[in-house]
Amino acid sequence: MKQFSEMQENIAEHAIAETIFLSGNAATGKTTAALAYLKTLRATGVSGNSIMILVPQRSLGIVYQDFLAKLGDFNGGIVQINTQSGLAQRMIRLFWPIIAYQTPFANPRLSPLFLNLETSQYYLDKICQPFFEKGYFESVHLEPPRILTQILDNLNKSALVGFPYQEISERLKSAWNLAPGHMHAYDEAQEVADEFRHFCYQHNLLDFSLQIEILQKYLWPSLLCKQHLQNQFRYIIYDNCEEDTASIHDIMLEWLPKTSGGLVIFDEDAGFRTFLGADPISAQRLKSVCNFVHTLSEPFLPRENMETVSNVLNAALSGERINHISGTFKHSFSHQYDDFYPKMIESVAEKVNELVSNGIKPAEIAILAPYVSDALRFQIQQQLSKHGIELAFHRPSRSLREEPVTHVLLTWAKIAHPEWGLIPTHFDLRQALTYTLQGLDPIRADLLTRVVFQSKKEFWLNKIFSVRMEVQERISHYISEKYQELLEWLITYRENPVDLDIFLARFFGEILTQPGFAFKDNFHAAEVTSKLIDSIQNFRQGWLQRNPLQIINISQEYITTLEAGVIAALYLQSWDKPPENAVYLSPAYTFLMQNRTVQYQFWIDIGSLGWWQRLLQPLTQPYVLSRNWLPGQKWTDFNEYETNQANLRRLCAGLIKRCESGLFLHYSGYNESGGEDRGPLLKAVQKILRFTFTDQEIKDV
Repeated sequence: MKQFSEMQENIAEHAIAETIFLSGNAATGKTTAALAYLKTLRATGVSGNSIMILVPQRSLGIVYQDFLAKLGDFNGGIVQINTQSGLAQRMIRLFWPIIAYQTPFANPRLSPLFLNLETSQYYLDKICQPFFEKGYFESVHLEPPRILTQILDNLNKSALVGFPYQEISERLKSAWNLAPGHMHAYDEAQEVADEFRHFCYQHNLLDFSLQIEILQKYLWPSLLCKQHLQNQFRYIIYDNCEEDTASIHDIMLEWLPKTSGGLVIFDEDAGFRTFLGADPISAQRLKSVCNFVHTLSEPFLPRENMETVSNVLNAALSGERINHISGTFKHSFSHQYDDFYPKMIESVAEKVNELVSNGIKPAEIAILAPYVSDALRFQIQQQLSKHGIELAFHRPSRSLREEPVTHVLLTWAKIAHPEWGLIPTHFDLRQALTYTLQGLDPIRADLLTRVVFQSKKEFWLNKIFSVRMEVQERISHYISEKYQELLEWLITYRENPVDLDIFLARFFGEILTQPGFAFKDNFHAAEVTSKLIDSIQNFRQGWLQRNPLQIINISQEYITTLEAGVIAALYLQSWDKPPENAVYLSPAYTFLMQNRTVQYQFWIDIGSLGWWQRLLQPLTQPYVLSRNWLPGQKWTDFNEYETNQANLRRLCAGLIKRCESGLFLHYSGYNESGGEDRGPLLKAVQKILRFTFTDQEIKDV
C-alpha cells in the first residue's frame, strides 16, 4: 500500500469533517494527499457510495481507479469517479421525466438520445450540406470536418461559460480586429449552429453542449435534483479544478458547503486546457467556500537541479536577466543540434539507448513534441527498434480513420459486400493483402492484386488456383494457400451477410488472427479493431433508437461518412502508464494531462512555432468565448502574442515540474517539412546557451 507523509496524513484527517482547498505546484504531493484521504475515509467506515471524485477529464481519474482497486471493498459501496459530462448524463437519465416538460424539446415523453463527438458531427454534416451548396464558409478556406468541429466547439463554449448560444456570433464579431469580410463567416457559423440546435430539439438529441446546458438550467436549479446529489455524495474530492470550466465551478460553489468533508485540489501555474474551456481564475473562487486553505510548496521528491532549470528557462522566456547559474545546471540541461531532421531523430534514439544502457527504465523516459505526426512516430520507432527499445505512443487527436488497420478492415468489408457499391481501389486491396497475409511484401502483394482483382461494376476476387503456376510460385505456394483460405471464407460469408460490426468481429476472430495471418499476436491491431467495432455499434444503436434522417443501410453510411472525415471515430486510447520496457512518445500537452512524472524528458524540434502558437481556428476563439473576456473588447496582435508567451511559459514550467533528473533539448537546421524554424522556445534556449556554455559547446547553435 502507498506510503504517505505526516503532512498528507494530517490533511486527510482534517478533511473528514472540513473542506480543504489544497493548492501547490505539480509533484508536491496533492493527489497523494487525496489518496490518503480515501484511505482515511475507508478506515473510518464511510461507505464508498457517499464519495464522489470529480476530475476534468477521464485520464486524471486513472490514479484513483488504480488506488481504489488496490483498496478493495469500500465499506460495501462504490466510489464514483465523474467528469462534468458524466455527471450531466447520469442526472439527465435519472430525472428526465421530471424536467423534460420544462425544456424546448418537441417530444418530452420520448427519452433523449445522447450524441458523442462522432454522431454530433454526422448530424451536423447533414445539416451543413445545403449551406455548403450555397457557398457558405468559402472565405475561411477550411475542410468540412474542421468547420464542423469549430461550430460544435462554439456551442460547447456557450454552455460551459454560461451565455446563450444565440450570442456566439456577436461575441466573436465584437472582438474581431482585422478584415471586416470575416464577419460573414461568424454569421454563417451562427446560422448553422441555430439550425443544428433546432434539429436537436425536434428529435430529442443531446450533444455535449445540450447535456451541460440541461444540467445548468434545469437539473441543478431543481431542489429535488440538488438534494439527491447533496444527500448521496457527502464527501467530495475535486482534483485539478483549475482544468475544469466555470459552469461546474458554479455548481461546486453551492455544493461544497453542504458536504460533510472534502478536498479541492488546485494546481498552481496550470490551466493547460484553456482552449477547451478550462478556467483557473474561476477555480480560485472555490477557496471562498472551503473551511481551510492549505498550500504545499516543497516537491515531494528533492529535485533542486530541475528547479534551477525551470527558473532559468522562465527567465529567458520572460526576457529577464539570467543570474549566476551553478555548475550542476549542465547535468540536468542538455542540448543537441543536428543539420537535418532525420539526424535529430537518430540523435534522440542514441541518447535514449545510452540512458537505458545505464539502467534507466524506458518507461521513465518521455519524448515530447508540439505535434506528433505519423511520420515522426514511424521515424522514432524505427530508430529505437535498432537498439531493441520499444515505443509506447499516445495522441488523443489521432482518429481510427488514420489507422492503416482501419483501412484494411473496411477494404475487406467492401469486398465482402459488393452490393454496397463501395468498390476498393487497386491500392486499397494491395495494402489490405500486405497487412493481412503474414510474410507478404508489397511487391508480391502488388502482383497478387493484379492477378486476382476484378474491378468491374460487379467486382469480385478471382481464385488463386486459376492463375498460372509460375505466377503462383512467384507469390509463393504458402501465401497462395492463405489467400485462397481467406477467399473461401468470404464466399461462404456472402450467403448470410450480417451488420458491419458483427462482420468485423467474425472476420477478425475466424481469419485475421489465425496462423498465417498478420493479426495473430498483433495487440495494436486488436485494439484498433475493438475500438472500430465499438464506434460502429454506437453509430448503429443510435439509428435503432431513432432515425430522423431515414438512412436505410447503416453500415454503408458509416463507411462513407468515416472515409469522408465527417465522423472522427475518436476514442480514448490507453492512458495507463506505459510498460517498463517502452519509451513514451506524445504531444507535450497530452503528457501534462496525464499528471505523471518521469526521470528524463526529450523535447524535440524546439524551433517549431507549435510550442508557442495556438492552432488556427477561424470560426472560434477560446479566449474571447470565456468569462474572463470583456465583451466588446478587441482581440489584437498584442493579446495574441502575450497569450502565446504566457502559454509557453506555463507549458515549459509544467513539463519541467514533471521531470525528476534531466531535460534533453533537440533541434535541427531544417524541420520535418524542410523549412527553417526559429521559434521563441529556441531563441530562449540560445540565450541560455550563450550565458552558460562555452563557445566550443555552442559552436553549432
